[in-house]
Amino acid sequence: MHTRARHLALVLLLTICGPASALLDLTGALGVATSVTANTETKLTFATLVGAELTVTTSSDADVTLSAVATPSSDLPPGHSSLSFAAGAGFTIEVSGDATMSATFKTPPLSATAQTLITGEVKAGCFRFDATAQSYTQVDIQSYNADQSITLSLPVEGTYFFVTLEAGLPVPTLYAEARATTANEFRVYSYPMGFLLGARTTSNNSITCTRSETSSTPPPTGQMAVGAYFDISMQTEETVEGQLNFTYDAAAMAAAAIAETSLKLMFKAEGEVWTEPDSVKVDTEAKVVFATTTHFSEWGIFGSASLGVARAVTANTATTVQYQDGTMLEITTDSNADVTLSAVVTATLTATTSLPSGVSALSLGAHGGFELMVEGGSATSTKITTPPLTAAAQALITGSVRAGCMKYDAQAESYTAVDIESYNADNTITVELPEPGTYVLVAIDASAAVNLPVVAVYGEARATVAGELKTLAFGSDVKVGVKTQTDNAITVTRTESDDSEPPEGLVGLGFVLDVDLQTEETVEGTIEVTYDAAAVAAKGIAEASLKLMFKAESGAWEEPDSGSVDTSAKVVVATTSHFSRWSVYGSADVDAGTPDAAAAAAPSTLLALTLLALLSLAAVRP
Repeated sequence: MHTRARHLALVLLLTICGPASALLDLTGALGVATSVTANTETKLTFATLVGAELTVTTSSDADVTLSAVATPSSDLPPGHSSLSFAAGAGFTIEVSGDATMSATFKTPPLSATAQTLITGEVKAGCFRFDATAQSYTQVDIQSYNADQSITLSLPVEGTYFFVTLEAGLPVPTLYAEARATTANEFRVYSYPMGFLLGARTTSNNSITCTRSETSSTPPPTGQMAVGAYFDISMQTEETVEGQLNFTYDAAAMAAAAIAETSLKLMFKAEGEVWTEPDSVKVDTEAKVVFATTTHFSEWGIFGSASLGVARAVTANTATTVQYQDGTMLEITTDSNADVTLSAVVTATLTATTSLPSGVSALSLGAHGGFELMVEGGSATSTKITTPPLTAAAQALITGSVRAGCMKYDAQAESYTAVDIESYNADNTITVELPEPGTYVLVAIDASAAVNLPVVAVYGEARATVAGELKTLAFGSDVKVGVKTQTDNAITVTRTESDDSEPPEGLVGLGFVLDVDLQTEETVEGTIEVTYDAAAVAAKGIAEASLKLMFKAESGAWEEPDSGSVDTSAKVVVATTSHFSRWSVYGSADVDAGTPDAAAAAAPSTLLALTLLALLSLAAVRP
């Protein structure tokens, strides 16, 4: 009775639970699909691949195909050799439809040649080739068996190659793929497109790295993004011994106008701020940027602009550009433009045109100045902060000697001073550039400063200091000197067409200068205009007759007592005690025969003809 009861209980259990799931054995053929049933563990063996076994379970009914691959899909990573079988160097497993799979694969024995490679510290391993990334990722094997076969779990369908592994070689890894770390073991993971990540964790952990071309946080001020951002995370946050190594493309850097020497890895700190670690280095020969860290977060590659290379800027947008030598340019243009800032070696200029007396060149190292070019638009504001002066240059700034800047006029072969905004605590100089051109940094002795003209812009107010002479240079042809009795401000505007009635018998050069003080007062003033002799001749004006004239309160043009013209230097000068509207006029040169000369000469010519006619009549009267 007892035995019969046990038998009935077993029958009842089988009736309720159904038969136990059994491993289904099938024989397949390489390169030919084999149908497998959903959720059924199926072992495939192959008549032409002795020793190989593929055990697979699919999520739905599917066709499974195992094919041999003769050679690796692309060059293996450095330090690895291919392990071959009689059928080839690897295998591809494909699953039809949308079915997912879990699979274990036991390879056939390695070839005799491949077996000899597995010795000492050289082990057997496996890489999966990702066609999308065109890269390999390492797949851990379960065992290298006594019959020289390899057993491993296949995580996904794909193509698998078998390779030699040596201690210390980077582990090929795909982005967004988690990698297990072993406590206190340093491992390096190599990712597609030139990125290496090294890590030593204090516990068994897991690390994942994703890559993007953009970031939610803009680049640091003045820096340009290379377009490579790495978000590195750990399953359990902890302090690590980390290394980041990025191999860059020199041609891509040149195309983006990024100086190789300025490249750096930066991490995103709290507050979404990009921060540069102390350990950043760049090797321009190996084309590698390197950094170490104790923590992982989002990292990016940034660099500075190359001096001498055009940089596109957007209209009416304040743009800050940092250059490889540390120069910071802040510029706004009125339309889309290409901006080029180039280094100027001061000695090259001074070899042609010496600096004024009391002025010495300052050095930034390889150069001592800049040339600014703007193509396609006009700069509405431009400011430069230099890198620090050299130690020798810093030593010049002492006592009565101050840091300054001068604009070089190649046509006139002369310099004019540019007021600097500040000489900073870090020995850099900040200066607002009034216009594109060539600028050099200088040390100016106080005794020389009073005689130096300062670059100015029409329509822009310039402060004056009581009792101090200030000479403003507008372009290459107008200088206005002023000494006010009080702290004041002077503004000079220029109008190219003079619509006022010229003085009788005189011809104007065609422009007027309106010189205004913020607070009207008596001044010591000088106006100097450099003229173009050819333009004067074209208007039929005798150079020797040129004079500066001002418009009086009555509206009439008047000549100051102290005006003069230097026909050798091509300069007209006048001194004054007050400012108003000024212009340059000259007597018509009748011999020139120009329309302007004829028009100016017409009244006097008519008078002469009239007198001649009257005399003739008187002579013939009886």
